[in-house]
Amino acid sequence: MNIIEEIVDIPIAGTNLNLKGSIYYSEQTPKKAPFIINVAGLKMHRGKFLEKFFSEQFASKGFYVLGYDHRAHGETSKQTGSLWLKHLKEIFNDINRVISWILETQRPRLLNDRIFMFGRSFGGAMILTKGYSDNRVKKLIALCTRYDYHTTTVKFPEDIISKISPINVEEKKGDNNSRILIAHCRDDKFIPFENLEQIKDHFGLSDSNVIKYDIGGHAFSGHREDIIRRVIEFLKI
Repeated sequence: MNIIEEIVDIPIAGTNLNLKGSIYYSEQTPKKAPFIINVAGLKMHRGKFLEKFFSEQFASKGFYVLGYDHRAHGETSKQTGSLWLKHLKEIFNDINRVISWILETQRPRLLNDRIFMFGRSFGGAMILTKGYSDNRVKKLIALCTRYDYHTTTVKFPEDIISKISPINVEEKKGDNNSRILIAHCRDDKFIPFENLEQIKDHFGLSDSNVIKYDIGGHAFSGHREDIIRRVIEFLKI
């Protein structure tokens, strides 16, 4: 299937900054369809293989998919420089601005305000913190996400940890099973597998909202098609 990539600029109010992005869709995408925001992880950007792979796969299933480059990442780094730690707070705050941009500029093709978020690793942490607190996001899919950023080899400042660790989110367990899907591989060398159970317990998720693989690593090798299938099923509920 031929995937169309539409290059977009997402302006950040009060600054001269435009986050560089792409909207992916196909000729078969309905005139109105849900949007999936594919949130890239730390040191990743929308043009990286796995980020683009998931964006194009979801686009082929009838969604509009927005991938964008964080500050200090990808094409956006031409405006901000590449020192990501310097921009970390703004990177988190930008998520809510991106959601607003979709609602303000993409309404002609956004179906019933249905905005979803998908991401791996650090992108998953953004989803389960800033994305979780934004009720405009209907469903959240976080893969191989760290529960507590005190446990990293990179020593983040405490005021940043308080914003990026899902452990600090005040959970609302009422509707989380209809809203959150998580996944992890036991052999992930970057993020401990026990973080999956910690996130499950914190958000009160049922077993059906938790996908576990024995092998596949941080990139879900051998399971990407299954992830796409199960995410699509979850989004249809």
